[in-house]
Amino acid sequence: MFNISNKHEEFFDYLMENAENFHRGALIAQEAMTDIDKLPQHLDDIVQLEHKSDEVNQNIIHQLSVIFITPIDREDFYRLTCHLEECIDCLQGALMRLNMYHIEHLIPSAGRIMEQIVTMADELKVLFSLLKNIDRNEAELMARADHLSKLESEVDQIYRKEISDLFDGKKDLFDVVRWKDILATLEDTSDKVEELANIIKEVTMKYA
Repeated sequence: MFNISNKHEEFFDYLMENAENFHRGALIAQEAMTDIDKLPQHLDDIVQLEHKSDEVNQNIIHQLSVIFITPIDREDFYRLTCHLEECIDCLQGALMRLNMYHIEHLIPSAGRIMEQIVTMADELKVLFSLLKNIDRNEAELMARADHLSKLESEVDQIYRKEISDLFDGKKDLFDVVRWKDILATLEDTSDKVEELANIIKEVTMKYA
């Protein structure tokens, strides 16, 4: 049976928990992209983190199925939580590729991209903390979401330059294939974060 209530701010707490999980995952991935010797531990950590975020996501979906009135539309909560989990999945995918491709030497651009993604994860934590009071925080929500789009553009610039360098004809072919895929996964992560920022902007305009 549906539980009829106009409160249930725990939905925002669930989102905040997964935003923090994404931030922790970004820090783990950043360390992995700067110290390959610790990859096995980092990979274990991010797999556990992904499982934890999946549990949080399932809790949200379950709650949405039994609660009739939510602080914002159930469809909006669903989009937010699914996109947030996809961000975490992308990070896990990047680390798994480091392992699958037997990477022994890291490239600086991977670390630079991860620096930007960590900054994006910091912004996401703030954004989700502001969602509980959309009316009061409308201007800051929009400004921070726009900032995420700028950070994503900076990731694109790093990505495009490194892809160009990879195909300069001087690199080992296997390294080109390996790093093209890994960097693309990192770039996909930043794209997912930007998509999430755009959803937050939509939600803000809808309810502010």
